[in-house]
Amino acid sequence: MYNENMDNDLLPLLESIGLKPKEARVYLALLELKHGNVTQIAKLAELKRSIIYVILADLIKKGYVSQLPDKKINEYQALDPAIIITSQKSALKNFSEMLPYLQTLHNKGEGRPKIHYIETLDGIWKIYEQINAAKKAFFITSYLQIEKHFPNAVHQWIRDFNRGVFKVVGRHLIPDNPEEIKLGKTFKKAKQKVKILQGVKQFDMDFTIYENKLAITSLEDEPFLVLIESESLVNSIKPIFEIAWKTGKLI
Repeated sequence: MYNENMDNDLLPLLESIGLKPKEARVYLALLELKHGNVTQIAKLAELKRSIIYVILADLIKKGYVSQLPDKKINEYQALDPAIIITSQKSALKNFSEMLPYLQTLHNKGEGRPKIHYIETLDGIWKIYEQINAAKKAFFITSYLQIEKHFPNAVHQWIRDFNRGVFKVVGRHLIPDNPEEIKLGKTFKKAKQKVKILQGVKQFDMDFTIYENKLAITSLEDEPFLVLIESESLVNSIKPIFEIAWKTGKLI
C-alpha cells in the first residue's frame, strides 16, 4: 500500500494534469524528501530502484525534477509545484491559440451527426469529465453500475460538486431501489435535481444529454460509450427525456 504519509488525494490530481501514476508517486516522494537518492525515493514511493532511474529521466525532461550537482551519490529534488501550473498555463495558451483551427477541422460536414465509439474505461472517463464541465446535463443513469466500473467515482463527483469544482446543473433519473436512492439523496444535497423512475429497479445503461451531444453508455460487463454530436438529434430526443422526467418521483 502507498506510504500513509503521502496524501493519496494528490495522486489523481497530478495524474489529471499529465503525470503517469508512477511519475506522480516519485514526484510526491521527492517533495516529501526535499532531496534524495534513488534508494530513498524508491523506498518512499514503494517502487523498484530499477524503474526510478527511468522515471527520474522523464521527470527531468518534463522540467519537474532536477539533479543536484557535485554529489558523490546522485541526488534529486522536485522543482516547486508552481512550475506545474506555469507549464499547464503555457500548454493551455498554445491549445487555445490553435482551437479555432481545430474546431474548423472538427466541424467539417456539419450537416451530418458525428458519432464516436469509445470502448476503453479511460476514454469513457474523459467523456464523463467533459459532461461535468458542461453548464447543464440530463442523466438517466445508475449510480451503482457506474461505481462498479469506476470505484469511488460517484462519491468523488459528489465531493467535487460540493467543492464547486463542477458547476453543471444536473437532472438525474435513477432506478427505484434503496441503494440508488441513498446515493441520489447525497446528489440532491449537492444541489442536483434527482427523481426515481418508479417500478424500474435496475438498468445497465447511462443516457446523458448535454450541449449538442447524446452520450449512451453500456454499463454491463464490458462497457462502451457511443457519443453522438447533433443539434437536431438532441432537440428531437429532449421531449422524450422530459416525458420521462415528468413521470419520475422526486426524492
